[in-house]
Amino acid sequence: MDDLLEFAEINNYQVFFNEIEDIKSISLEYNNKLFINIDESKFDTEREKRVCLAHEIGHCISGTLYTINHSNLYRGSAEYRADYRAAKLVIPINQLKECIVNGIIEKYEIAEYFNITEEFVDRVLYIYRNKGLI
Repeated sequence: MDDLLEFAEINNYQVFFNEIEDIKSISLEYNNKLFINIDESKFDTEREKRVCLAHEIGHCISGTLYTINHSNLYRGSAEYRADYRAAKLVIPINQLKECIVNGIIEKYEIAEYFNITEEFVDRVLYIYRNKGLI
């Protein structure tokens, strides 16, 4: 998490860890500043929390913040773009290729190597395939 928190700080994204009713996390803009809040009580593992923080940073990087008033189509696109930015943070394509060359090919091995969830490995592979990167 330290690498992501440092990235957020360098980019002036203020990260908080407060309880939030009904949701695990949120990223928002207020007075031209970007804020992220993570409710740590809603995560079972550090890996889940790491993926969530990367995802919220992805929203900040890509500028894909939205409200409940946005269409489902827009929200889906925003989530995809946030995940792509998160993927680039936690599994850079060159490092993923290096892992594969070195025999780290099982989903659980990749998740362990990058300290993320297996579910996010699936998402990253899906995104990288769509982008033609693998």
